[in-house]
Amino acid sequence: MKALIIDCLAVNDGKRVLARDVIGAGPRTVKGILESEGLEAKIIPYEDFNIKKVRGFDIIFISAMTSDFKAVKKLVKELKLKENKKVIIGGPIASDIYLLNKIEADISIIGEGEITIRELIKKDFNPEGIKGTTYWDEELKINPFREILKDLSLITPSKDIKDYKNYFSARVYVEVVRGCSNFKRALLLCKNKKCSLCKEGSLYCPSNIKPGCGFCSVPSLFGYARSRDEEVILEELEELFKQGVKKAVLSAPDFLDYKRDGYNPYKPEPNYEAIESLIDNAKDLADKYDANVMVENIKANLFNEKIAKILSKLNTTIYIGCESGDKKHCELLGRPSYPEDVLKAVKIAKKYNLKAQVYFIYGLPGENKKTVENTIKFMHKIKPYIDKITVYKFRPLPMSAFQEFKPKITEYSLKIKKEAKKINYEIKKRYIGKILDVIIAEKHLKNDDYAVGYLKDSGLVVFVKNGNKYIGRVKKVKIIKAHEKYLEGVII
Repeated sequence: MKALIIDCLAVNDGKRVLARDVIGAGPRTVKGILESEGLEAKIIPYEDFNIKKVRGFDIIFISAMTSDFKAVKKLVKELKLKENKKVIIGGPIASDIYLLNKIEADISIIGEGEITIRELIKKDFNPEGIKGTTYWDEELKINPFREILKDLSLITPSKDIKDYKNYFSARVYVEVVRGCSNFKRALLLCKNKKCSLCKEGSLYCPSNIKPGCGFCSVPSLFGYARSRDEEVILEELEELFKQGVKKAVLSAPDFLDYKRDGYNPYKPEPNYEAIESLIDNAKDLADKYDANVMVENIKANLFNEKIAKILSKLNTTIYIGCESGDKKHCELLGRPSYPEDVLKAVKIAKKYNLKAQVYFIYGLPGENKKTVENTIKFMHKIKPYIDKITVYKFRPLPMSAFQEFKPKITEYSLKIKKEAKKINYEIKKRYIGKILDVIIAEKHLKNDDYAVGYLKDSGLVVFVKNGNKYIGRVKKVKIIKAHEKYLEGVII
């Protein structure tokens, strides 16, 4: 049997504009599971798909996020109309248990797929009685959810990266931690003022509030934090580097949860010994193959000078969630970190030459004029220490505590977005005149005089004048102009 996996992650309405340099861990994980069970499998990114490529495959897997709904619906309609293939949908988009009422696929896989996919294969893809699936049989059938994966050796991602034509310039994600340690609750939903069970995280909530930050579905879908073994992570990294990958990301909802598995976001402290061992060995591999290793998400409350010293061995940018610059609002959201933690973290990062990018969300439940004003003030407070602010519009994700909230975007909400643009432009201007190593990735989609490149230590975009003949190479580029979302430069 031959399976085709279509990577629809971050295609939104049908065109991948942002995160074009990102190759997520999910599709490779699905491919690895299928191959471990003896199936032949291939990945096709959404932008490379055409209906002719489906021929010869027996079953289609689609990996997508909630925001990719429109593109996936259109894709499935075409697959059913022209080829009538069996279609299985997984990834965050499948956290909506009623998805198959809206998209005419055959099966959806909710949450972790390592056991579910293996059981589907053994039953010739008959989902009846298989936990963690929904399927259509005259009416929508919803099977019980599956327990979280305890045996992480079942995570067997494919190490073949050449299904992606941009692998040489992309940030290739390698999963190191599954789940998240933040099992606090969004107090905005809590009416039990005497309860303190989730002050430092709890598996049980008497009010049945879903765990984690109110806007996030990771704890509900993937459970508490569990870590893969260093040996298998390093093996995966080396195989990717051998094929020409230049940027690998050690991926986790929070990298500092590595080998401190559990559901308390505060205790114990980071496992310094395990983190240092992984970083040192990963760095040795990167140096051997002239590549780069990065880490991404970290909880500000766990970040300190000891961790910063370890991470400074890498050429990496770190990503910190703040979401709101108002402390009380953060408490209502169920955040493990508060603005003062973020400020301390970015100051430490600056001291150790780590670029810090900070996330905010506008339109969140509980947002008001005061929280917006405090958020904008805080954005300016951290501006001297950071490399970028990223803002997202609140989306009510299925299986998150805020899944029933409808986005309410006010004039105050939009001030956060507007101010972030101004700050990012001011930060980008710091790069003017600098000479940077840039991986030339692809032709500019609209301007033939430019190629699109990325910095080796982040996803920062650089439009490179007359760079088209250097695609696939690392070049020295002098930055001549700054924009809010990208830099402009010339090859020297």
